[in-house]
Amino acid sequence: MLHIKNIKYSYDKKNVVLSDMNFELEQGEFLTIAGPNGSGKTTLIKLITDLLKMKQGTISIASMPHDLPQIKKKVVYLSSEDYLPEFLTGFEYVKMLCEMYDCPLNKEAMDRLARYYSLDRKLHELIEGYSHGMKKKIQLMSAFLIEAPLLIIDETLNGIDVEAKEATKLLLKQYQKNGGAIIFCTHDLELVEEIGERVILINKGEIHIDGMIRELLNEHQSLTEVFKQLINYEEMKDEISKYF
Repeated sequence: MLHIKNIKYSYDKKNVVLSDMNFELEQGEFLTIAGPNGSGKTTLIKLITDLLKMKQGTISIASMPHDLPQIKKKVVYLSSEDYLPEFLTGFEYVKMLCEMYDCPLNKEAMDRLARYYSLDRKLHELIEGYSHGMKKKIQLMSAFLIEAPLLIIDETLNGIDVEAKEATKLLLKQYQKNGGAIIFCTHDLELVEEIGERVILINKGEIHIDGMIRELLNEHQSLTEVFKQLINYEEMKDEISKYF
């Protein structure tokens, strides 16, 4: 489904954001990409979705270059930002996206999703009146209605209520069962443990671990403990106790 090969990227000559990134994602696979802020997660996603132009390496989706117009309809990207067209209602926004992806709007499914996300009374109101959490919910609704082969989520669960988050977890699992591939980017390692299967841990633009979560947890107490080893936590702890 997705092939990342020899990706390197920097915004200037001094600061390398991604260094020699290589991995593959198969159809029906649920991959979580985790790491601290500034580790290169969002840059990687923007390269995959052609929001940043490649400098070195190749990306292919469904065995075709990722920047082809017809390939972009195979990917739904939910950004960490919530910049939506506020002059539209929630219903108009969902309808517009379905039309862009040549996907017939399933009214019954939309009504059910709106109920799960407590948006059933808000669908015909302007997005300009939506809260941050409501904007995230309408993005998620759109993604589950479009059902693209590849769904990429960048921190979109931040800011939504507990009920909506639990519904999203179930919907993501069903999305995967139906054959969709998912990339879920986050810095919340506890959430990764709960919903993920395979995890790639990135730090300072490099892949340090690419493995199955269950196997990693058999060797370590938690993914947080794994990551502490990557960032030299004990050394930092000693330094803080000494100088502060």
